[in-house]
Amino acid sequence: MTDEQFTAVVEADNNHVCIKVRDWDAAMHFYHDLVGLPVVRVLGDAAAPTFVWMPGVQLARRTEEPDDHPYAIFDHIGLSVANIAEICGRLDAAGFVAETPLAQRQLAGIAQQLMSAFYRDPDGNKVEFVHWL
Repeated sequence: MTDEQFTAVVEADNNHVCIKVRDWDAAMHFYHDLVGLPVVRVLGDAAAPTFVWMPGVQLARRTEEPDDHPYAIFDHIGLSVANIAEICGRLDAAGFVAETPLAQRQLAGIAQQLMSAFYRDPDGNKVEFVHWL
């Protein structure tokens, strides 16, 4: 039985998705250098960390090959950012092609409009950049 009165108290500063990456340097270049996410925490040797946390994303070194069914159903990572046009411009200039280009959108059933764009990171994960208007 669930308690319908209970509500989680979310600490948004620590929300993140952890991604196991094949190419550490390419992932750091995408998320840190191009997108501009600051590194907030590192675990392991500073020269070759095991984990790096940034706002909304944690990168983990992939140390094993995935088995036949390595992933659950995963659609995309969503990062809410205030400077969406600048981020998209940096990704475009670096040769990343928007899967869904930056545009203003209205989602059915939601009154608030948004700006959004979808890109793929170096490991092929879909990343949504969104700014609510």
